[in-house]
Amino acid sequence: MLHNFILNEGEKDELLESHPEARKFIRMYMGASDFMRSNSRYCIWITDKNKEEAVKTPFIAERIERCRIFRSKGGVVARQHVHVAYRFRTQPHQETQSIIFPKTTSSRREYVPAGFLDKDTIISEKALATYGAGPYMFGILSSRMHMIWLSITSSRMRNDYQYSVQLTYNTFPFPEITKAQKTTLEDHVFKVLDEREQHSEKTMAELYDPDKMPEGLRQAHQEMDLAVEQCYRSRPFKSDEERLEYLFKLYEEMLQKEVK
Repeated sequence: MLHNFILNEGEKDELLESHPEARKFIRMYMGASDFMRSNSRYCIWITDKNKEEAVKTPFIAERIERCRIFRSKGGVVARQHVHVAYRFRTQPHQETQSIIFPKTTSSRREYVPAGFLDKDTIISEKALATYGAGPYMFGILSSRMHMIWLSITSSRMRNDYQYSVQLTYNTFPFPEITKAQKTTLEDHVFKVLDEREQHSEKTMAELYDPDKMPEGLRQAHQEMDLAVEQCYRSRPFKSDEERLEYLFKLYEEMLQKEVK
């Protein structure tokens, strides 16, 4: 059971107060809601390499046993992971900086909020992650071009977009950009981050509410949009319809290349 490995702030502090040696097994844990609402959660993160050391801490050993019992009484998939009851069933995490963005985002938002996380933060299955990507990728994923593609290719639940890696990310026509263009994009990314810092008391949900978005942040995003679009072509786009038409043209070219 996943919550056997999830800790709130109080549980984390209590564990480390009684067992300071357990610090090496505690990681920041973040899902989409945590990211959007500035919640702090943690997890017990054990790998095949350090499992023998981890079980020496009574608190951790107890959590592992709870997980073992839960999986042994569960369905087929759960029972298949009883032998690794000391860890998450899947461990897609990579020890690199990552970009996090939510699987579900309101259709009211002008942009999909994204953020940088360090290599020690575990991203839950409730959010999406791109590992090892340069800052310029943040600019593309946060762009109007990407948001428009998302609005067409992902499914919807009420007024929310359900981001699909297969249908949206894997089909999105990423531009081939030069080193100079990457540098320009990264400059704009840092301006967006600087604008966020000017309102550090606000959550991401508040910052990206279209009715509450600070003008400085909106302006920084619009300038970053222009930089992203110039990676596609030098002539500015006049409308979202024109942007989408251009992206579909590139997508068709991608398909033709795959056929060849």
